Amino acid sequence: MADTLRIEREDGVAWLVVNRPETRNALDSALTRRLADAFGALGREEGVRAIVLRGAGERAFISGADINEFRERLATPAGALAYDEEAEALMGAIRAAPQPVIAMIHGFAIGSGLLVAMACDIRIAADAVRVGIPVARIGLVPPVPDVARLVRLVGPAHAKYLLMTGRLISAREALSHGLLNRVVAAEELETVTAGLARLLAANAPLSLKAVKQIVDRIGAAGAAVAEGAPWYEEVYGSADFEEGVAAFFEKRAPTFRGK
Repeated sequence: MADTLRIEREDGVAWLVVNRPETRNALDSALTRRLADAFGALGREEGVRAIVLRGAGERAFISGADINEFRERLATPAGALAYDEEAEALMGAIRAAPQPVIAMIHGFAIGSGLLVAMACDIRIAADAVRVGIPVARIGLVPPVPDVARLVRLVGPAHAKYLLMTGRLISAREALSHGLLNRVVAAEELETVTAGLARLLAANAPLSLKAVKQIVDRIGAAGAAVAEGAPWYEEVYGSADFEEGVAAFFEKRAPTFRGK
């Protein structure tokens, strides 16, 4: 079986490749933990000056969390809280890495996929990319720290629109909202990303580390996953949550009743 996470190094750049193309690179718990560990290890690796995160295959950067784990992991509010704490550990590892981290996005970046990209320092996407956070379509609660990051990137109005509608938006629309830094033709994505990574790798590492930490500190809201506990109790114990997940698996429209 192929390794679900590959690390390639070239010219001071580490390429982290999420390698589950058969699931559109969905993140299960094991892979989430491995990614967090990999960012931690690369952060301590002296020869690595920049990090690029990408997905394998042609279909997706990261399509989201592995929904096959949902029914088990999110069956109780406590389980949902632990699940999102695990995901937030990955976001924290990305932010803690002293090197600049680039998300190279192609295909889809949905749910957790977009949230992981948002935790990166720079986001470059192919022009056919579609992104979104469809929590309301399934009946989930977005983690408080991720909502805080989204609000800082796009503002409250766009954040509410994206989260409440669950729409997938185009790369150009995401660029206009501030979710992306640059959009390029699909055939140029890897070349442009590699060029930017090499440029960053040639810059002063201590300056890059300082800039990253200063900007993150200024923008930090101090939000924690645990702050969402009241909503976890209400949502993950509800019939609507069961209906949303069941409808997703059965490929039908859910009927939500607010209970």
